[in-house]
Amino acid sequence: MAKTGDTVRYLNAVGGGVITRIEGQMAYVDDQGFETPVLLKDLVVVAQAGQKPSSKIFDQSVYDAGRKAAKPLEKEVKPAEPKPAPVLETKHGDRLNIALAFEPSNVKNLATATFTAVLVNDSNYYLSFAFLTRSAEAHAWTLGFEGTLAPNEGIDLGTYTHETLTDVERIAVQAIAFKKGKDFELKDPINIVRKLNLTKFYKLHCFRPGLYFDTPVLEIPLVNQDVPWHD
Repeated sequence: MAKTGDTVRYLNAVGGGVITRIEGQMAYVDDQGFETPVLLKDLVVVAQAGQKPSSKIFDQSVYDAGRKAAKPLEKEVKPAEPKPAPVLETKHGDRLNIALAFEPSNVKNLATATFTAVLVNDSNYYLSFAFLTRSAEAHAWTLGFEGTLAPNEGIDLGTYTHETLTDVERIAVQAIAFKKGKDFELKDPINIVRKLNLTKFYKLHCFRPGLYFDTPVLEIPLVNQDVPWHD
């Protein structure tokens, strides 16, 4: 360990001098009249205090030995990002078909059931979308969910009770459709607004297996064959 009075040279740079003082892990080196603060671990002793140093502070063999002994900095290795799976396109998928479905937790007891909203993208396009909600009395919208939905997939947007369904009596879906890594037909931006009939959430006959679900759901079309739904 270097101490005050030792002649040292810098481990990772040319130069050195005599240690004038040490404070913690920091040494102060008199380098040609200038006091230079250097970490102790970055110094190599070439002559102890009271000994006559070599005529030159920098010695290549000492420098190489010091660098070999020093622990190299560990580089952070980031794992390679997995490549996205190729999109399996369908014959009808170049036309946009988008639906919103509400799936009950217990279709046999709708009065106490919760309802999970699912957005379905039945197309060969990615959808960058926002799901917006508001109550019938409100004048401003709330962002319920935003993200990117892969082709031919669905995504859960949230779960609601009968009490919280009143906060989402009006829903809106805004989206832009695109493909990755290939040319595609440009689609118009999507902006669909619908009002939910909350009485249907109490009626068993309103829940049935749909185009995209084997279990009973309340299915609400948003886009059919590129044509947005309108009141």
